[in-house]
Amino acid sequence: MDIPVVTDRNITWDRIYSLHTSEPMNRKWEAKLKQIEERASHYERKPLSSVYRPRLSKPEEPPSIWKLFHRQTQAFNFVKSCKEDVHVFALECKVGDGQRIYLVTTYAELWFYYKSRKNLLHCYEVIPENAVCKLYFDLEFNKPANPGADGKKMVALLIEYACQALQELYGVNCSAEDVLNLDSSTDEKFSRHLIFQLRDVAFKDNIHVGVYTRNRNFRLYKSSKIGKCVALEVAEENKFFPIQSENISEEYQYFLSSLVSNVRFSDTLRILTCDPSQNKQKGVGYFNSISTSVQSTEGFQCSPYPEVDHFVLSLVNKDGIKGGIRRWNYFFPEELLVYDICKYRWCENIGRPHKSNNIMILVDLKNEVWYQKCHDPVCKAENFKSDCFPLPAEVCLPFLFKEEEEFTTDETRSSETQNPRKPSPSKLSIGASADTDWNNGIDDAYFLEATDDAELAEVAENSLLSYNSEVDEIPDELIIEVLQE
Repeated sequence: MDIPVVTDRNITWDRIYSLHTSEPMNRKWEAKLKQIEERASHYERKPLSSVYRPRLSKPEEPPSIWKLFHRQTQAFNFVKSCKEDVHVFALECKVGDGQRIYLVTTYAELWFYYKSRKNLLHCYEVIPENAVCKLYFDLEFNKPANPGADGKKMVALLIEYACQALQELYGVNCSAEDVLNLDSSTDEKFSRHLIFQLRDVAFKDNIHVGVYTRNRNFRLYKSSKIGKCVALEVAEENKFFPIQSENISEEYQYFLSSLVSNVRFSDTLRILTCDPSQNKQKGVGYFNSISTSVQSTEGFQCSPYPEVDHFVLSLVNKDGIKGGIRRWNYFFPEELLVYDICKYRWCENIGRPHKSNNIMILVDLKNEVWYQKCHDPVCKAENFKSDCFPLPAEVCLPFLFKEEEEFTTDETRSSETQNPRKPSPSKLSIGASADTDWNNGIDDAYFLEATDDAELAEVAENSLLSYNSEVDEIPDELIIEVLQE
């Protein structure tokens, strides 16, 4: 069959059809057209979604994480279920009511979208409860009410006295050059954030730093309070400068330095303790560091995961030796529980117990494994770390979360059965009785969390999560709308 040569550039598809008159050729073209029409119809019914899919990582790396929650507890539970190094941040989303939504992402990804300062203008670091953290201060005073106060001089004196106390109580050497000084002062208010950048030194948790609230929200570097236009910037008299790096910008270095809970575990890290209640009874002499204080086997305080505590005790109570937990520390970035062990010195490195140096048991909750390290100088010099062993299923986080959910459900059902006519807390009238017992021993921290939950009730109904509860990722347009509202 001779196929004619097409020379007219404006020739139509119908003309091409007419040129190919053979039956097999017509059937092929008809099948191709039908396939294209079916695909077009499919995309009309189910168009491609424009959901938010942040992608910082390379194709061979795992996908990035960016998830929003209206409850702080939900955000932290999600963090514990992630293998990635993610953290919780709070975002103010409405002027006047203090309501916040909670973002879970990595430091690098947050900075990627945060550094331009076009969106995400009012952000806070959520300092996890029980997590090892830096020493920090949140300072402010009203200028008109204190006309003679010299804020800069007061800050310099506080840094001087804090450094002196660290030297006297813990033997830690530092100066103003180790303190990141951030300023967000206005004509009405003097406001500073001080974050100590102590080398190989941190505090056991937020409570040991001061009597700060649990899961405290601490404003991020370069963020302002909602409704305000003054952001936290490096103070004019700041003397701390991060170490220069070719791979990390100076601004990102300042950002990482400003994060209170950005403390990584290392063999050389000293954990300082400062119990205010004990200090009132025993005076300054009570203050001590983890490297010098000793606690009895029977008297240790449980970590946030008592099931893990019992498992660790089972590892050091065998072969006729009764070991114990001397102290635990929790590193939030790695989801790592570090147990200092006493009266049990078996070391996998030398195949026998150390004569005097104690060991550590480290439980990696993210990867569901445990391993052993020790305080012996030789083992430290060799950077010894034992093989990793899997955690029993009953002490892994997915199992513990499931157990907690079942317990909460059963407890709720039991309460409803026993008190079928008891009004819900939301319907109780505040101040209904002058005889109400306000000193019933409830911890202030839990009261604050309950207050926070009440403030978030409207967000739970009207926030972006109600936009589409079935979709994990939120469209860019919706995030921008919420943050700019």
